[in-house]
Amino acid sequence: MASLPGAELNPPGSPLRMPPLAPEVAALLPAGDDAPRCAAHAAAIGTDPGGTSIAAGAVALVEVPLPWPKPVFADGLLEGFRPMMDLHVGPTRVLAAVPPDERGQHSRNSVALHWRVGAGTQSAYFESDGPDGLRGLFAHLARQSPADPVPQGAGFASVGYAENERAVLVCTQGSHDVCCGSEGTRLAADFEAVLRAYRAADVDEPYAGAPTAGGRVTVYRVSHTGGHRFAPTAMTLPDGRMWAGIEAGEVATILDRTADAAMMAPRCRGWWGAPTGPAQVAERAVFAQVGWPLEDMARQVRFRPSGDRWNVEIVAAEAGRAWTVSVEAGRTVPTIACRALGGLPAKPATEFRVTDIWENSR
Repeated sequence: MASLPGAELNPPGSPLRMPPLAPEVAALLPAGDDAPRCAAHAAAIGTDPGGTSIAAGAVALVEVPLPWPKPVFADGLLEGFRPMMDLHVGPTRVLAAVPPDERGQHSRNSVALHWRVGAGTQSAYFESDGPDGLRGLFAHLARQSPADPVPQGAGFASVGYAENERAVLVCTQGSHDVCCGSEGTRLAADFEAVLRAYRAADVDEPYAGAPTAGGRVTVYRVSHTGGHRFAPTAMTLPDGRMWAGIEAGEVATILDRTADAAMMAPRCRGWWGAPTGPAQVAERAVFAQVGWPLEDMARQVRFRPSGDRWNVEIVAAEAGRAWTVSVEAGRTVPTIACRALGGLPAKPATEFRVTDIWENSR
């Protein structure tokens, strides 16, 4: 049975002290003698991943040799960096990425920057010489567009530029959470196997489990993206959506846009162009209704609270379409400590539910 309401939520010696959970939340905890993984428990109680995506204008992927510390920014290469940084292209989430040879035996570090432009993305690729070159690169990107010329002798160089690159970012940082370390690593390997099978087949027509759109797909194994209780969790580009409990074949159909959007929407953590929380849940509801054509619409997400509810506007001005979505707070569920007895210490998390959605005439 679940831990009793009012029970001690921090075992003796625990460094965290949290207030007792409300009875209805404590009732969702695992049994006191059980120590499940956080991802397994979140799935067991039906936790909705909506509203938990990265919210950013860009993601910067820095190759950092393994092993990674927790947090990854304790690595000497990333000294002085933060998870969110302001670059010329907008608020940018910085993530470590596993080098192709894992231990990074090369003298230069590769950096990939993907940012949102209209309904798509643009990407720039760089190489930097050690920590000083990496800091110089990010100082450059804070002041100037990624497309601007790179100064000679700066310790970094531009090596490529592309539009609407297809990529999958899979959280695999086992030093942060065992669920991402195991489930994320499995997903990355499985999807790479799917890609190999597709290339070997050399066909143009869609078939189950294989992406068929033209161009390459890059798989990045990245550091903590948040939401390890939803492992395996991944972000797909160029759509900028994050996904929970995703499998390799499903990732392929997302990249291909052959997946049923309404069926996949409950697994969507959110879209990176909307603020975390109710705004991402509202945008997800529009995605479920409109489907993949929504990804071809440049859109803005605005919301305003109204008591314990939120009215969220999703506006695709160039397409001449707009939606209003009403959202309210839903269940409060426990976010448990992974592989800890009784899941303790645990903290509460709020789910959100859509109560109404309508398209506005423009």
